[in-house]
Amino acid sequence: MSKAKDTMRHGGDIPVHHLGDRHFEIRPLGECTPGLFVGQHRHDFFEILWFTSSVGECHHIDFKPFPVSAGLVYLMVPGQVHAFTGQSPEGYVMIFSREFLDDIGDDRFRMLFNPFVSEALEVVGETAEVLEGIVRLMMAENRGSGDMRILHAYMKAFLLQLARVDGRAAFPFDRGGRRMRDLFELLEGSYRAERQAGYYASRLGVTPKRLNEILRQRFGSTLTQLLHDRLVLEAKREIAYGRKSMKEISFELGFSDQAYFSRFFKARTGMTPESFRHRMVETA
Repeated sequence: MSKAKDTMRHGGDIPVHHLGDRHFEIRPLGECTPGLFVGQHRHDFFEILWFTSSVGECHHIDFKPFPVSAGLVYLMVPGQVHAFTGQSPEGYVMIFSREFLDDIGDDRFRMLFNPFVSEALEVVGETAEVLEGIVRLMMAENRGSGDMRILHAYMKAFLLQLARVDGRAAFPFDRGGRRMRDLFELLEGSYRAERQAGYYASRLGVTPKRLNEILRQRFGSTLTQLLHDRLVLEAKREIAYGRKSMKEISFELGFSDQAYFSRFFKARTGMTPESFRHRMVETA
């Protein structure tokens, strides 16, 4: 994509793609550097991938396969692990900093970028035509003056259109939606050390029972399940191609005993941490 996406490697760790000194970039996928998305890599920025053609291949977000099909839009957050495994399709990629998203000034968009939900949004028909028009405006401004105020306005319009097709679009505007936004931010900062529902409920001003009711309604999940999912995800990120020992990883994730960490990981993934690392190395 230009120098905005440099890659840094640290030994055997997953490469990190950086945004560089800019806060926003947009390109057709065909103009991106060949091989840019190939192989497991992390982002330190937000990314939107919109596929406008189908290639019969998969790409992977946090080690799970997802289809590469026309009309699918994927929204990724900093820290997620991404990789293509085949031919690149047609479409667009938009990358932007946390500051860029904050400057739009609309907190409800945080719920579109949900680290616990990687499934695509599907845009078709009139919505796709509208988004195509907004994308053309963004690319023209990005290649021209690059006025951030104008790019913020275009991106806000783009995200508002996506919110209309998001099955969860209604709840970012209500009280429960705001609590979920706050919960996800709280989880990101505390999941390694805090495992009790009471801690998160008290910080959000609700009872543990009410918090779980909201989570079941919105996501069909409980706080304990979300915490476990987040721990497993971070464990996978640390294990894949990493240089840390399993003992180091288990302690960093808040497990006092490596054997317990191994049982926890296997119970939720069907394989031991060592088997998962071996599989990642083989598919690198």
